[in-house]
Amino acid sequence: MISDLRTRAISAREWPSGLVSAAAEQGVLAVLAPEYDSEPIVRSAQRLASSLNAPWIVLYVERTQRLHDANQSVVAKTLALARELGAEVITTADENVVAAVLRVSGQRNVTHIVLGKAAAGTGARCVWRDSLVPKLVRQSGATEIHVVSAGDAVRQVPAGTVQRTLRSPVEYFEAAAVIGVVALAAFLFTPLVGAHATALIFLLTVVVLAFFVERGPTLMAATMSALLWDYFFLPPIYQFRITHFEDAMLFAMYFVVALVLGQLTTRIRTQQEAERERETRATLLYLLTRDLNESLTLDQMTKRIVQQLGSFFGGRVGIFLPASGDGLTSCPGNTLQPGQGEQDIPLWVLTHRQRAGKFTSNSAGAKALYIPLLTSSAAVGVLGLEVEQPFGLSIHQESLVEALSKEIAMALDRRRLQGISQEAKLLAESERLSKTLLDSMSHEIRTPLAAINSATGNLAELREDDAKTRQAMIAELQEATARLNRLVGNVLEASRLESGTVKPRFNECDTKELINVTLVEMEKELSTHKMSVTIEPGLPMIPMDFVLTQQALINLLSNSALHSPAGTLIEVGAKLDGDELVLSVADRGPGIPPDSLARIFEKFYRVPNSKTGGTGLGLSLVKGFIEAQGGRVTVASRAGDGVRFELRLPRLNPILNGADANV
Repeated sequence: MISDLRTRAISAREWPSGLVSAAAEQGVLAVLAPEYDSEPIVRSAQRLASSLNAPWIVLYVERTQRLHDANQSVVAKTLALARELGAEVITTADENVVAAVLRVSGQRNVTHIVLGKAAAGTGARCVWRDSLVPKLVRQSGATEIHVVSAGDAVRQVPAGTVQRTLRSPVEYFEAAAVIGVVALAAFLFTPLVGAHATALIFLLTVVVLAFFVERGPTLMAATMSALLWDYFFLPPIYQFRITHFEDAMLFAMYFVVALVLGQLTTRIRTQQEAERERETRATLLYLLTRDLNESLTLDQMTKRIVQQLGSFFGGRVGIFLPASGDGLTSCPGNTLQPGQGEQDIPLWVLTHRQRAGKFTSNSAGAKALYIPLLTSSAAVGVLGLEVEQPFGLSIHQESLVEALSKEIAMALDRRRLQGISQEAKLLAESERLSKTLLDSMSHEIRTPLAAINSATGNLAELREDDAKTRQAMIAELQEATARLNRLVGNVLEASRLESGTVKPRFNECDTKELINVTLVEMEKELSTHKMSVTIEPGLPMIPMDFVLTQQALINLLSNSALHSPAGTLIEVGAKLDGDELVLSVADRGPGIPPDSLARIFEKFYRVPNSKTGGTGLGLSLVKGFIEAQGGRVTVASRAGDGVRFELRLPRLNPILNGADANV
């Protein structure tokens, strides 16, 4: 027994003192009752869970009997308090409260159930006190049951709350009027159909009324119709007296059937309304989930969230996300901006991970409700919601807002993790490329540097009259310098392509001149191979970047010279193919294996077992230079019969109007 909680434990075993157990082995479930203030139940459950170091759940079982707004307001307020205190809130629908409690406790490994009993002297008729506790004690097994003295019964409606009971006098009048009209009409057709048929008409009227009025007016209509039928239509008329046994049985059966049908019809209507609310909630969750999954960017995602919630709640909505500093940033599309004196509330909500603003105990004077968007590991943002209603969110609205906030939080967290994952991949790829570049450059630079070092050493030792050797050394220096210059140039061009700074400058170029200039520049490197040049006669002037296209041809020719045996044929061609200029380079080398064809244009990729030399940048530069001009590169290879590259440039360049042009 714990006196400060005003708690009496009903269990087969006593509540041990100093309860400390692993959270995984303990669980506390608090069950709310709509008939009275359940705040003491929630606070008792929190203290019990804290002493056990265990998770705790607050459960509300929704039944078909619709609550008055006063009860709904109190339950919603209690659920909001439970969330602020750190509980997991579960709402479920079930006519059998005991079965619902046992079902949830079994699913969530609950070892302690906290219930409430009405305070003494309240006069509240409470089925929770009368039947729930004994049934749970009998059926709960080893689970401990704790009964807490709850608050007062809900008898007064908070200021500004609209009661559904205010409709009751009108509905009573409407029900009485309908029964009166039917009674007047019955005077006309009773002589034709008989008193017993009139009873059926009254019964039908009661059933139809149950679809439009509450339970009380329905019961009044059933009683009123039975009495009117007996007094005005059942012999002896104008007397509350029944002379025949059959009439008495019919009257009794009519009265019972009218009451039962009225009750059932009212219950069905209540269930339909509850189902409509659940359908609305499920539809909104589906639409929001679909929009979140279909959103390609964060801005698009937040705009759809604001649009969906604003349409459903009929108010203004805002999403606030952590900024790079310590503040928050308002997302594009927000219809809610914190008003005067409310600017610090979203940041407070994010920091403390608690609700604040309207309908809460924190900054209750604010115009909007601010809800933290929480995941299991962090607070990823704040949801602001401004609704035009004087009382707090209903139970259904609270449940919906809770589900929506979790869905939004998970979507934002997925987006955040995707960004982190993408950054990690880019960083890993950058590190890989940097290492590959360093390894490739360190190997490739040594060759021309060694040649330069050797040539300069030999020049220093030459006799002054040895002009022939001097010229050979100078030529070797020039070749090594050109190779080194080309190597550094390739690295710089790769960096330009990576950063997107390569902008083609289009000119009307002569294809024949392009090929001739390229071959002259590559004359020494191609000197060990046979050359064949085929240029289609009458080629028109083609818009292209002369320098970029020439560099692409140089890289292809250099690649062929390096990887094909000396003395083999290298073919260069130019022709028109439809609306494309095709520049081709083909060799008679070993070719490219089929499994490498898809990767040969990747940076630093080199075909396995290929001849040493090169950085693996040449073909990636070819692809980048040609695609920058709106063209494309194709490759075809046959094992042992060489490889053929084709540079295809559009005859009428589609990006010419958007690029620099010197025509």
